[in-house]
Amino acid sequence: MNAKFKTVALSAVMMAGLMAAGAVSAQTAVGGGATLPEALYKDLLPSGVGLTDYTYTGTGSGAGKKAFLNNNPQATSGSEFRDESQSTRPIWPTTQSVHFAGSDSALTQAELDAYNPAHLSGWGPVIQVTGVGTAVLVPYKRSGIANLNLTDAQMCAVFSNKTGGQTWGQLRGTSDTTTVKVIYRTETSGTTELLSRYLKAACPTSNFTISNSFATVVGTALTGGTIPAHWVGATGSDGVKAALTTDSRLGYLSPDPAYTGSSNAVVARVNGNLPTAASIQTALGAQSLPLTGDATKPLNWVPAYVKPTPATGTGSVYPIFGTTNLLVNQCYANAGAQAKVLDFLTRLYDTDVEPHNFVNVPAAWKTAITNNFLTASSNLGIGNTNVCNGIGRP
Repeated sequence: MNAKFKTVALSAVMMAGLMAAGAVSAQTAVGGGATLPEALYKDLLPSGVGLTDYTYTGTGSGAGKKAFLNNNPQATSGSEFRDESQSTRPIWPTTQSVHFAGSDSALTQAELDAYNPAHLSGWGPVIQVTGVGTAVLVPYKRSGIANLNLTDAQMCAVFSNKTGGQTWGQLRGTSDTTTVKVIYRTETSGTTELLSRYLKAACPTSNFTISNSFATVVGTALTGGTIPAHWVGATGSDGVKAALTTDSRLGYLSPDPAYTGSSNAVVARVNGNLPTAASIQTALGAQSLPLTGDATKPLNWVPAYVKPTPATGTGSVYPIFGTTNLLVNQCYANAGAQAKVLDFLTRLYDTDVEPHNFVNVPAAWKTAITNNFLTASSNLGIGNTNVCNGIGRP
């Protein structure tokens, strides 16, 4: 784990819960979903006093939400995810429940409406919280270019394959006729959804659709509705990075050690701005949680995207940003699994996430999340005995 990470002691309440759980505390706490925060979560999960048995499998946000809401590790059976070594692996462990999921794609009302009648009375309420703030980067590779700066209009043209974004010369105001080849995510991806929210706001006449499916996002913006043959599909963040080793390509990606957002030589500026932590903190700090004051509604704990006014200079904001979120249950039948979920959330909010190129949630958000969900005496608190009497996620 990065040396900058803080070591957070387990609270007495959590430790007591572990001791009371006895042998069942050995159950692995199973999670997965978004690949955007995967490296961060894997750094956090193995640590802690005696809490070493976690898993987190990066599958994409859509698959993560589906597996969690159905408590079915094989809810996306038949799909595989290619890891850093480019070998295939199963999406989830097959013998465990799904205890938590990461998703940059926010929970929808339709998903909640499907979960509640099927599982609310037996498993208890779903909790959705913001994990960390993030930018969506626009990495590129074009020989001879080390300072790409795109306007909103150029971003709209690139992702709709319209004049103004089809060649590198159009982007740079030169005679370069080399085609811009867009790298896109083929699986349901929260990073795709964050990008789509920006495109929808920045390109009101281009008919982009908000979705975690790239084909859906661009289908109504592209002529004929078909992804161009020269665009390149990739699976997961690692697939995008691998595809970007070839010249004349441009894509979208979450921050990572190779693409931190600090170098204009590999990551484009948008409206003159690089995706710095300070810029994202400014954008997120303008909102408070829960958004409508009703803390019982899971959809109120993820802020809607509000596009900043294009500007440059001091105080300007990089425009493609959002949050990666976590889905957990209020109630768990297994006390050990519950203690591990609590421990993970506690450490997440007490960890400096900037070494992973993310942004900690604003202090007011952390206070609201802690008071509502990480305090057992709260009506919404994980493990609240009044709510979780005889019920819980298996």
